[in-house]
Amino acid sequence: MDAGRSTRVTLRTAVLALSLPALTLTAAPAVAADVTPYRAQVFTQGYDTSKVATLTFDLDWRTGTADQIAASRANLDTVLRVFAANGIIGGFGMTGRFADQNPAEARNIAAQGHKIINHSWSHPDFMTLTQAQRWSQLDRTEAAFRAAGISSAGWFRAPYRSGYTNAALNRDLALRGFYINADWTFDTTGYQGADWATVSGRIDRFLKPGAIVVMHVSIPSSDPGNLQQIIDKIKGQGYAFVSPFQAVTRGPIRTAYLSAGGPSSLGAATTGPMQATTAGTEVQWFQKGRLYYSATTGAHAVRGAILTKYRALGTAGSFLRYPTAGERPGAGGGWYSTFQGGSIYWSSATGAHEVHGAIRTKWLALGGEGGHLGYPRSDETAVSVGRAVQFQRGNVYWNSTDGAHVVRGGILTRYLALGGTGSRLGPPTSDEYAVTVGWRSDFRHGSLTWNSATGTITVVYR
Repeated sequence: MDAGRSTRVTLRTAVLALSLPALTLTAAPAVAADVTPYRAQVFTQGYDTSKVATLTFDLDWRTGTADQIAASRANLDTVLRVFAANGIIGGFGMTGRFADQNPAEARNIAAQGHKIINHSWSHPDFMTLTQAQRWSQLDRTEAAFRAAGISSAGWFRAPYRSGYTNAALNRDLALRGFYINADWTFDTTGYQGADWATVSGRIDRFLKPGAIVVMHVSIPSSDPGNLQQIIDKIKGQGYAFVSPFQAVTRGPIRTAYLSAGGPSSLGAATTGPMQATTAGTEVQWFQKGRLYYSATTGAHAVRGAILTKYRALGTAGSFLRYPTAGERPGAGGGWYSTFQGGSIYWSSATGAHEVHGAIRTKWLALGGEGGHLGYPRSDETAVSVGRAVQFQRGNVYWNSTDGAHVVRGGILTRYLALGGTGSRLGPPTSDEYAVTVGWRSDFRHGSLTWNSATGTITVVYR
């Protein structure tokens, strides 16, 4: 917060810190089924039940003498140095005007791995603003962040903590793409220049598993000078530290997130955990993908173009259901993900397409994307008789009477010219097989034979 805040706001923040150290809102996931959250989820503490805490700072300076600004900048340097010395990744509730005026400092904070949180443009009381004014504050800040090369990933922290639990405010945040309201458990009150005895007493009073501690950078804050003592005292009570990235995840999704590399792999969470389909399932959105969990499959990530396709099909509520493994490399530089009900394959030449059922079984038996057919270039679609998938070098057709069969090469070209499964030949009843003159495919009502010497295709009806 800015050092020049009013006495009215100072008192409000102090009272809130005393009376609301742990809002129970954080215990429940946002109500959703893998759809855009209706409201931002409020985090007054992390999900941990073990003795860990998360350290955060609010950062906003814009006025004062050159000496005062230099002192605040030295405070920031101290905070970053102490965090680095202790191996702590923290959070920074940063205003847009700070990032606009100090882009190098903003970029350095993010480069050191700390979580950036949108703390508004000019630190107004959001409960005094209209929806349009709130959105303007958010948008201007994100524009300044982008110019500095950083991002909040849809995390917001309310100036003065005003209205942080207000349903209408959290709805306005969600409508603008902010799904995490990154609040806190207690304030050290260092922004008031509190002495060590006061800060130490507040740690004794409010520290608890999963606590999120808020401190302040700008003068006259005592937090930067006390930071090592704060860390030592929290450690002395048997606590370790977790990053904000980790604090908003839980259970198998957290395990999968950290195993995948955490923010270096999937980026920051952009939502809290949400119900994916039925009770006991979860999904959480991240900057670079989503993590899905069910008791049957465990937690696995879906990302990139494969995620785009999965979303278009309905994600876990579709016939594909839940992922059974993370994304894996395919032949020739492609990628694929497997699901309970099928697979999605991607290559730069074909894009992302799903394959499932008997057609997938047939294709995999022929070597999958590494076989002659290559990658799928269509999803499974209905044809005149049954269903089909187009691959790079042939098609696989299926119907309940004849099963799944491959048609490819010149025979496929002629078959399609005749009308495919809707033609007089009907659906295929065999794969292509060798004959004396070349290759042949059989259909319900005839055959197509390719002559290797002449390159001609002979149609026989029966």
